[in-house]
Amino acid sequence: MINIYISVINGVDGYINKLIGLTEQIREVRLDYWFNEVVFTTNWWFLLLLSIIPWVLWIKFIDPKRLFETLFYGSLISIYSILLDDIGSYYLCWIYQYQLVPISSRLNPVDLALMPVTYMVVYQYFKSWKTFFIAQSILSFGAAFLFEPLFEWLHIYRPIHWYLIYSFIIYLVLGIFNKWFVSIVNKKLS
Repeated sequence: MINIYISVINGVDGYINKLIGLTEQIREVRLDYWFNEVVFTTNWWFLLLLSIIPWVLWIKFIDPKRLFETLFYGSLISIYSILLDDIGSYYLCWIYQYQLVPISSRLNPVDLALMPVTYMVVYQYFKSWKTFFIAQSILSFGAAFLFEPLFEWLHIYRPIHWYLIYSFIIYLVLGIFNKWFVSIVNKKLS
């Protein structure tokens, strides 16, 4: 019985050691690529501005009375964006050729700035379900069919096993689901 346990542990250790070695190789290649091909390029500066400008504009236009509600909504958008980006990157649905920092495979300026801020603006200014749905549909269309191709043209984003219509549906459902969820939480708190 002990011999079986030891051989199982050795087998697991073999896989873990292999994963460690591959992770080290990926990290080295990613850092080498980032330092030699990405940092301080035009696209890198664009991503840096994309991380800052949405938040600066948001601060100017946020309704202070709905600050925490809107931030809660935006935080959920960011969490789901990160999760979906990680899943898509892991399964090679897409890859990002330019990163602001080399420690992540996701596009953080979009997941942590552009997505939550644009979604919060729609959430804040379009309060009824009808107007929200229309605005969210327009935002989802623009993100999927204008900005994703723009990012592809700029060589920031490269779809591998992905279609723009998938993005449109996800963007739309993400906004609607989170509005519904936040409204439930608001009712519980009231």
